[in-house]
Amino acid sequence: MKAYTFIEEGKFALLKKAKPELSEPTDAIVRITLGSICTSDLHIKHGSVPRAVKGITVGHEMVGVVEQVGAEVTKVKPGDRVTVNVETFCGECYFCKHGYVNNCTSPHGGWALGCRIDGGQAEYVRVPLADQGLDRIPESVTDEQALFVGDVLATGYWAARISEITEEDTVLIIGAGPTGVCSLLCTMLRNPKRIIVCEKSAERRAFVSKHYPDVLLTTPEECEAFVMEHSDHGGADRVLEVAGAKDTFPLA
Repeated sequence: MKAYTFIEEGKFALLKKAKPELSEPTDAIVRITLGSICTSDLHIKHGSVPRAVKGITVGHEMVGVVEQVGAEVTKVKPGDRVTVNVETFCGECYFCKHGYVNNCTSPHGGWALGCRIDGGQAEYVRVPLADQGLDRIPESVTDEQALFVGDVLATGYWAARISEITEEDTVLIIGAGPTGVCSLLCTMLRNPKRIIVCEKSAERRAFVSKHYPDVLLTTPEECEAFVMEHSDHGGADRVLEVAGAKDTFPLA
């Protein structure tokens, strides 16, 4: 099969690799039908992810069809259309049971796919701990719609959830890229008093303005004064930093 591979810092290549096989009874093999590129893939290319293993297939945002399952996999079966979770987790350790799956203590736990083991920018992928890592896609949902579930939408949902947003709050979201928009949608589900989006790109601000006209918009240069003007308690009550640039964390 063809697989997009991390060769060395600054270099990826499309290589031929063997189709993955089951190695543990909790594994599943998924035939990839659609994948996307995450900024984290670019971080690997730029040398910003020390744990990334040279020679691995990159990619952790994908959907597909289950081809084969190990003997201990019970939640999915061959033929199921599935999303693949960006995080690999056991579901049994202390951190998993308390909802912090990114801190899973399994050897496979955390960001494994496309970083420490072969990921999904390929024709097939082996998914460890498949009962936790795969979710069936409803028939009414397309692959393109489901593609966001494993990482981008999940990140936005998690950000809104842990922010404990109330209907009294002013929420500031820094960044209006795909993850920022997903964070915005999940924030809107919590009906805060007002939402402010800070984004430097005029194109992205225009997108937010067109589709979410009740959302207030500002730029990084004007953000602090704008938020102070449109807040009840001397600043935003909740801030979601969804841009990941070196200057956006201090801004938050």
